[in-house]
Amino acid sequence: MSVEVVQGLQRKATFSIKKDDVQASVKTELKKYAKDAKAQGFRPGKVPANVVEQMYGGKAYEDSLNTHLNKKFFDLVTEHKLNLAGYPKFDLTSSEGEEFLFAAVFEVMPEVKIGDLKSVEIQKPICEFDDQSIDKTIEMLRKQRATYTASATKAASNDDKVTIDFVGTVDGVEFEGGKAENYPFVLGQGMMLPDFEAGIVGKKAGDNVSVDVNFPGDYHAENLKGKKAVFNITVRQVEEQQLPALDEAFIKSVGVNDGTETALRAEIKTNLKREIDRRLHVKSRENALNALRTASPLDVPHDMVHDEIHHMMKTTEDNMKKQGYKPEQIKLTHEMFDHDAKRMVTLRLLVQEYIKQNDIKVTDDEVKTIVVDMASQYEDPTEYVTWYYTDEARVNNARAVAMENKVIELILSTAKVKETPVSYEDLMREQI
Repeated sequence: MSVEVVQGLQRKATFSIKKDDVQASVKTELKKYAKDAKAQGFRPGKVPANVVEQMYGGKAYEDSLNTHLNKKFFDLVTEHKLNLAGYPKFDLTSSEGEEFLFAAVFEVMPEVKIGDLKSVEIQKPICEFDDQSIDKTIEMLRKQRATYTASATKAASNDDKVTIDFVGTVDGVEFEGGKAENYPFVLGQGMMLPDFEAGIVGKKAGDNVSVDVNFPGDYHAENLKGKKAVFNITVRQVEEQQLPALDEAFIKSVGVNDGTETALRAEIKTNLKREIDRRLHVKSRENALNALRTASPLDVPHDMVHDEIHHMMKTTEDNMKKQGYKPEQIKLTHEMFDHDAKRMVTLRLLVQEYIKQNDIKVTDDEVKTIVVDMASQYEDPTEYVTWYYTDEARVNNARAVAMENKVIELILSTAKVKETPVSYEDLMREQI
């Protein structure tokens, strides 16, 4: 038996199996079928051996061959101390003579080596917020509860709701998803591409306009990436935004039972602090993990990436169905997830090795800290903590979060950290 390197983590093993050995095991396999064999004129399990052989001989031979095949391969794995990354693909290369010759192609796990993080610079974002941030949040809450009044003479501007018909073409040809009637959206919220929205600003109900739109190179639709389209747009209606008054009724409607602006601002300040801290943590986490990946180049098994792609596709498909997408509207491809899947598998292997090398452990108190922090967002934190601990899966999830936090903290304490200010507006604008 021999093992050769094909490419990267891929290996190829060749070995033989004696036909006599396979044949000798057939009777053992036939006994398994005989227990439940059914044939006319005989009670179940009492079918004569020669009849059982006629019925199941081919299948028994195949089972015997597979048993020898797997044993032979895993003996080879043990002998060569191989760390498999997935199940092998077997090919019968020859059945001449007294032996079957097989080739097995498979991947092995990579040797994971953590690079020198001491020389790596990691940006750690910091953000200050003040009363203006609270004012902007209150404004956002009012806009979320805004009403709209139609106007036949108003020129459309940001924060107005417009209803339009549009038809898009690329090189004179209409494309899928580029046409709609009575389509409403609010200008300035980024629901449409900037060029598209800019073409509508200043237009009134009844106006027609032709707008050139440049699709970005990273646009989600493959057929439109980097393309220039022309949209013929008819403005059906322009509605001016009316914000609710900042009064007791409004304040109570957003969940502040006190009904005073002072109480509203205090709650917003608490919630903003929590959300800003969460977003800063996410960004620091991403920067730390990217630094770990950059410092520790790693070739990952294709099979593991393939499995992760399918997991991501299934999760995305399930989420899209919950959002109301029809099966025919869900058009997912492996390419959409390849980059993220490879990154996920790489980081999983690196983090596992990092935890092992640094002997990082999580205590029950550290897990409880995570749970109590989550509970602080609920009306009855004590009840939430009790409920959380009734499910071992939830506790394990909190344990994983605590472990990840310790990994990030250690990476940041090892590397060169540079604090980088980020504005409140930019931080809150990011999709985190």
